[in-house]
Amino acid sequence: MRDRTADVVSGLLPQLTPAAVLLTDDPADAVRLLGTALGAPRALDGPEAARRALARQVLRRPRWSVEQVVGSTEPPPDDDTALAAALRALPERQRVAVVLDGVGSGEARAAMARLGADLARLDEDGRREREEAASTYRAPGSAPAPDRTAPALPERLARLAAGRPLPPTAEETIVGAVIEASGMRRRRRVLAVAGAVVAGLLLGLVPMLPQGPADAPTVYGGPTSGSLAQDDRFLRAVAEAPWPGATTDDRRVVFAADVPGGRWALVAAGGTASRPAATAWFIGPPGAAPDRMAPTSVRTAPDPALPVALTDPATGALVVLARPGDRVAVSARPVVGADGTISRSFRGVPASRGAAVVGLAPVPASEVSAVRLRVLRDGRRLDVPRPIVVAGPAAPRAEVPITSLRPGSPSPVGDAAVESRLRSVLGQLGGAAAPVTSLWSGDLPGPVDRPTRLTVLAVEQPSGAVVVTAPYAYAPDASGRSRRSWCGTGVLPAGAPLEQRVVALQCDFRDLTARGEISRYLVVVGPRTATEVRLLDDAAAVLSVHPLDDGVAVLRSPGDVDEVSVTAADGATAEAVPFVHADLAG
Repeated sequence: MRDRTADVVSGLLPQLTPAAVLLTDDPADAVRLLGTALGAPRALDGPEAARRALARQVLRRPRWSVEQVVGSTEPPPDDDTALAAALRALPERQRVAVVLDGVGSGEARAAMARLGADLARLDEDGRREREEAASTYRAPGSAPAPDRTAPALPERLARLAAGRPLPPTAEETIVGAVIEASGMRRRRRVLAVAGAVVAGLLLGLVPMLPQGPADAPTVYGGPTSGSLAQDDRFLRAVAEAPWPGATTDDRRVVFAADVPGGRWALVAAGGTASRPAATAWFIGPPGAAPDRMAPTSVRTAPDPALPVALTDPATGALVVLARPGDRVAVSARPVVGADGTISRSFRGVPASRGAAVVGLAPVPASEVSAVRLRVLRDGRRLDVPRPIVVAGPAAPRAEVPITSLRPGSPSPVGDAAVESRLRSVLGQLGGAAAPVTSLWSGDLPGPVDRPTRLTVLAVEQPSGAVVVTAPYAYAPDASGRSRRSWCGTGVLPAGAPLEQRVVALQCDFRDLTARGEISRYLVVVGPRTATEVRLLDDAAAVLSVHPLDDGVAVLRSPGDVDEVSVTAADGATAEAVPFVHADLAG
């Protein structure tokens, strides 16, 4: 019996181990989780049985046991600290949904969306930290080096799992635990399905994407496209222009044209005409000579089958390079509906030999782009990357008027975080003018014991819906240099005026050092005359009751709260659920 069990467990572990290490934060906990889950009755009957056993073991044990298994130990030294922190911050059920279910259910899709939103914030924090560190050594006036594009979330999850190996004795320990748990129970013969286990267990980590033909078409192999394609002198000069990391041989210009507000060119180097080793965009002012074209967005080993796009929100210029025959459609911005849903409409744009030049409404001073693309090739929709955003010189920042519902003391650190976050949110929404209201602002104990200024902002939409976001900032030392991030961004449907609304959000202050501390708060903002708030669980049972100060309660480590009920001075009540993080991309 031991030999049979050992063989089955050995066949299961290559696929179970990534799930176990992503559901825990310690190799010993992962071994215990695997041993207990596989020792459950019928857990070795097949892939789905093993998957269910793993999920049950995490979700259905007493709370103290769950906390021992998931996230209570010292986090491991992961290479992808941002993903590890975002995954660790998910509630247990959502963490299980992401790891074991991928996008197979509504709950899993919501969990993946939350993980993606949290990860985007942490990635942006890391990018800002790298940029601040590099700015000390960058020549004055020069543009920052482009940040490397992060891999897709499933690939990052797989890498994180691969970087958390089990101890050498793990298999022997797990087999012993399974045999001890099963005792003398008779089991089915599972050797016949052991091979299927390898293929079916963690589809959530490796999405089943459609596979193209072996001779997939390329977007780089044709003649130069664009309005300057016949200007041989310009093409030769821009092809010879230097850019970091490029070889001097096999240079060719893929695209060159005058675009709204400037002149752009895409240069390829190395490899073959169809599969370049590297590419770089060159940008310049209108009518720029080759020596006034500056390199930006250098990419190595670009996928020759995928369209590539560049946009400058400040001028509204957008260039999409696809394969001849591809159908290109563009959405300039998302639309936030009255019910709080986010949608998009796309319009087809003409393309000449696969190149489309589009003029969009400018969004001054934006650091992000709301533009999204759709490309159809041979009737099949491609998974198109977002357009690369031009990292041009800093533009004058337009003042955004903010109405405050409550008085508050000024905070230079907090005001900088508000300004930065508003630019980002308005950029994601396409820059449309919208009333902005500060629902509440105050200082809380934050990372490294530093006062942290948190501000809850509401951005009203034409539909009546409200986008809520909560930037925070703190100065980690006496130098005054601030660390900035945000708690979350959600969309509330159209309803009562802001001064009468109840808004609840969970806020995690993350220490951006190697310690990675998290200070968790629940912030409830209601009408200024409200007197108390009740915290409710998923069965509407009261967890605790707290007084409101000027209609606001800030509660540290509140636990799992599914709903809040706020009571006004006249005894009327209003309910709200902590808002779900929303991807404003639509």
